Amino acid sequence: MTFGGNLWLANMLAPSDFGLLGMVAIFSALASNISGCGMSDGLINKADPTSRDYSTVFVFNGAMGLLFCLIFVSTSGFVAAFYGYPELKGIMIAIGICFFFQSLCLIQETRMRKELNFKKMAIVRLSATASSLILAVILVLCGYSYWGLVSMQIFLSFFMFVYYLLVSRWFPRIAFYRASFKEMFGYGVHLMLAYVCYQIARNINMAVLGKFSNAAASGAYNQAHKLQEVPYNLSESILNWPFFAVLSATHGVSDRRRVTADMHSQIIFVNAVITCFLFCVSQYVFKSLYGAKWDAAIPIFNILLWYGLATAVKMFYQTILKAHSRTKTIRNLTIVEVVLQLAMLAGFYKSSATVIAFTQVIPALVMLVVYVPMYMRLEGISVGQYMKESFRPLIIPVLVMVITIVGSISWAPEINRFVAMIVVSALYIVALIIYCELRRPTFYMDVRRRIIKTKNA
Repeated sequence: MTFGGNLWLANMLAPSDFGLLGMVAIFSALASNISGCGMSDGLINKADPTSRDYSTVFVFNGAMGLLFCLIFVSTSGFVAAFYGYPELKGIMIAIGICFFFQSLCLIQETRMRKELNFKKMAIVRLSATASSLILAVILVLCGYSYWGLVSMQIFLSFFMFVYYLLVSRWFPRIAFYRASFKEMFGYGVHLMLAYVCYQIARNINMAVLGKFSNAAASGAYNQAHKLQEVPYNLSESILNWPFFAVLSATHGVSDRRRVTADMHSQIIFVNAVITCFLFCVSQYVFKSLYGAKWDAAIPIFNILLWYGLATAVKMFYQTILKAHSRTKTIRNLTIVEVVLQLAMLAGFYKSSATVIAFTQVIPALVMLVVYVPMYMRLEGISVGQYMKESFRPLIIPVLVMVITIVGSISWAPEINRFVAMIVVSALYIVALIIYCELRRPTFYMDVRRRIIKTKNA
């Protein structure tokens, strides 16, 4: 649904409209992570959080949401003047309002994650997305251009707040307890700093393009980034989010090792399949569905796919560190990644958007390599065991990707782009399924069982 809505709006609006939101995305992302202080992860990691814990986190989130709403409103004029786009003043004010509603529904989502109630979470998210998308499209059709995108964020936050209340039929008490805050804050503050650094790394390139290039370049980068995030966010919510809750509730070294090893292979396999598949079909997707005005986003998208893969696997390793209460390590490594990215960006900030995309990918890949020995040490596994968990889940999709590209490179560019997209997609999927069905690797069978179970449910 997110992909369909984004496609719909992308065909109705210009890249510069998306660029306006891309310029200020870093501010909303930073505020979102600072306001929560990582305390949601503290609630999930705690064996039996009390009503006092939930109430304390809710009140704190709400207070921080209101604070940042006021900050957004008061600094809107400065941000607009900095970039030289007067439209940003109204956008900053609107995002500040939607951010307040977003902070109020965090506790509802955290409680459902803790209870592994992902079905209700999916219902809320799908309903809120559909409602906000419909209203946004109506505004765009009425001629409000970029305000359709802005309003979608406002409506999404508001509807998620309302729907979470309706679905959960639970609301925390308005109370604040110092002991609960101290416990949750002590666990989460390092994660907050890590999340803040992650959001800087995720959004700084769009901000730099908006300042030193133009809104269209920032918009192309924003569109490529948003599109590549959709499947990785989906895999994160389906695999890694539940895994953290399950791992926190699993006791016994052997049980934890088994659960961790299985999930490690599944996450690498699923995200490698996503990356290789999208790399094969990206040019046909953009040219047939988005149109020529988005051609500049194609190379950026192809580069950022590898950032998405590296980040997805890195998030798994961070989950392992969180389960071992190594939140300071996550903080330190994320700071190093941001410093590395900013150092590269300082040398290439006036380059093309394609070159700037590499300043986001290379630090993510470097830090992924740093996380690997930490994972091996914490889980007590050898190099051979690690290779068994990670090599085959990665190499199979890569081999299928190479076969698909080689098999289609001579004829696919010569036929209708939409037909080429369908045929190349089918070629990749069929080749992958045939190979995996013949060899039946464990990680593939685990993923297949998940899919069948979901369909039956």
